[in-house]
Amino acid sequence: MQSFGTLHLNNVALIQNHKNMLQRLQTVFLLIVVAAMSSFISLSIWEKSSATLQQKVVLNAFHLTHTQDTKVVAQQGNIYIAIIAGVAILLAVFSITQFKNRVLQMTLGAINSAVIATALGLSFYTIFKVGIPMFEPAEQGAYGFGFYATVLALIANMIANRLIRRDEMLVRAADRMR
Repeated sequence: MQSFGTLHLNNVALIQNHKNMLQRLQTVFLLIVVAAMSSFISLSIWEKSSATLQQKVVLNAFHLTHTQDTKVVAQQGNIYIAIIAGVAILLAVFSITQFKNRVLQMTLGAINSAVIATALGLSFYTIFKVGIPMFEPAEQGAYGFGFYATVLALIANMIANRLIRRDEMLVRAADRMR
């Protein structure tokens, strides 16, 4: 049976351990990945509109919607893009919790870069193969904040990986000196 003092010291050590995790710069960049991919899921990725035809096409992570005169003409489900973005969020959160195992963190970061790039690639594919040809193929449309959030997530993930690798190299150099 633990006394109150021992229990208190264990809780202080646990809080201190998580406090150290949050003080690392790569944790900030991984949190940026989480926020950016959450924005990717919730915001518009791309849209195209025509004032003369009164048509609009909007792509988000869940579906591509074609409207004409505020009436939905066609809607194609793209839930796989949202699922891939969700996997990227989960990988980033799990990577944050693995701060003691930097080799695993680097592996998770590399996998997460591939997952984010896949979400970006599927978005491009949907835009160019499905969205643009719906009406006025010469008109390209405009990228929304969700698209730029994905680019931000990819860059933040790469920076976090570099910082994790730098930490690992510092630890190995310190081990060699001992």
